[in-house]
Amino acid sequence: MLALTHLLATSAPSSTVYLMRHCARATYLPDLYGGQKPAYLANYSDGGALPDWGVAPTLCTARGRKLIQGQGKSVRSDFLARMGPKQFLKVVYDAAAKRDNTTALDLLTGVGLPAVHRSGEPEIFSPPEAWCPYVSPEDKMAAVNAQLASVPKPANYEARIAALQATLGKGVAPPMQDIPDVVSSGAVGWLGGSFVASSWIEAMFLQLGAGLPMAYGRVNASTLYNELLELHVYYRAVSVRGLDIERRGESNLLAHMLSDLAAPDNGVSLYVGHDTNLDGISVMLDLAWPKAAPYPANTTVPGGMLRLSTEGGVVSAAFMYTDLSKDEGDLLEVEALFPNGKSTIALSDLQAMAKARIDERCVRLDGWRAGGRGTAAQVEESA
Repeated sequence: MLALTHLLATSAPSSTVYLMRHCARATYLPDLYGGQKPAYLANYSDGGALPDWGVAPTLCTARGRKLIQGQGKSVRSDFLARMGPKQFLKVVYDAAAKRDNTTALDLLTGVGLPAVHRSGEPEIFSPPEAWCPYVSPEDKMAAVNAQLASVPKPANYEARIAALQATLGKGVAPPMQDIPDVVSSGAVGWLGGSFVASSWIEAMFLQLGAGLPMAYGRVNASTLYNELLELHVYYRAVSVRGLDIERRGESNLLAHMLSDLAAPDNGVSLYVGHDTNLDGISVMLDLAWPKAAPYPANTTVPGGMLRLSTEGGVVSAAFMYTDLSKDEGDLLEVEALFPNGKSTIALSDLQAMAKARIDERCVRLDGWRAGGRGTAAQVEESA
């Protein structure tokens, strides 16, 4: 693991693509969906209502924004170098979520380019059913069941969920360890105690990013990092990382990313989306970041960025992230590994892998507005 500020690029790659998760945000209301009852996290604890986020549900918190701006300062030199002599920069965010636009603006502010045009393109991140059919209920359940059969369960999984419940205290809802897990064809593919536990852990992760006490002050960063997040990563691996699910959700985004990556001297493309996008692209390209301390393997950290760079027909991959327990937003960088166990792969091999997995029905490469590649002269309204 290297501090990004200590990395000195000797030459700029011809093309670089960043895929970024948004800021640390406020939770949704209700906090649980997909039919899980009761639907509020507070029902599964004796701690009362969650502390106020200071912003409306789903929006970036004040500290979350500060951290993203710090990330921009941390990545500035590397970012500008990769833009190349022509300073090419394209910024695309999921316009279906205001927090993604806010995150793009805050990162660019930290980089020193707050006026760069930001293009809101929700169909790239979540194609509409009109031309990208949803996964059938049967196929979705089959994908979740396949993940259940193939993804190793963390050690002492059930006992750790029971320990989490003991920390939270008994609420009006049944204890998480007593709620059966069931595969579902609905919006949430795996309901039950594991879903509640994962949702609580995600809320704690966001509370840490917001500078709020986690779980009513009963959990510290070390416990979150070392005991709890592995359960959350495992839950996501089962519930959303099935290939059939990810092909539907990520084919359009991956096609756009690879198009940018393959174009010579294409500078930088920045896509700001969600943890689902980081999960999905990592599945589509068989990428992993197993050593992103202090987090467990493959954690989709708020503000985390997957970086793909190409030069001379070779693609290199890295995962960049910040330690949310610290205030500065300094980025760390680790290798992201392809199936060959290396952080590099031939562009032609990567394209072949992607082509075999992309659902072409879900791809629209002609959806760009004129002037989608921006410079500091093109101004976007503030978030």
